[in-house]
Amino acid sequence: MKEEIKKVNPFLRLLPVAETLILDALDGIETLATAKEVFTSGIDSDFKNWGTNKPGIATKEQVVDVHELVKDGTFAQMFGSLGTDLGKLCLTQAQIRNFCKKHPNWLRNDGCATFFLFKVADQFFVALVRVRSSGLGVSVRGFGDGWVWCVENLPRMVVPQLETEKLQVC
Repeated sequence: MKEEIKKVNPFLRLLPVAETLILDALDGIETLATAKEVFTSGIDSDFKNWGTNKPGIATKEQVVDVHELVKDGTFAQMFGSLGTDLGKLCLTQAQIRNFCKKHPNWLRNDGCATFFLFKVADQFFVALVRVRSSGLGVSVRGFGDGWVWCVENLPRMVVPQLETEKLQVC
């Protein structure tokens, strides 16, 4: 029997789950800028200012993984450490909304962020969801902004589960 080779990621740790995290099949019409019922603590006006308030594509059910930062890094380093095309790591805005509604217990608490990569036209963006005392809040950053996120805050990121990726679960 062939042993499964596990790859240790220098930036991320795959969080173990007791049950599979599945996003619903969605029509893709919902956007983050219009999700006031989900993000009751606020929605960054840059979703509209940067032209990201555009519907996406319809999606089938999607299994996702949640990772936690273990080494300071930029978005490019974090998402790039998964070793695949960035497009395969994107969720639609409707899927991000769905995750926040369906799996809120997997969002990073204490005002720290959970990151979601998404794409509009040919540009990549990161939605930052924070759990606050007044509810969820969402903001947006450009993927290549160069900000270094500190491991002390243990930010999380949610991506589609990669079939070929075998990360060490800690």
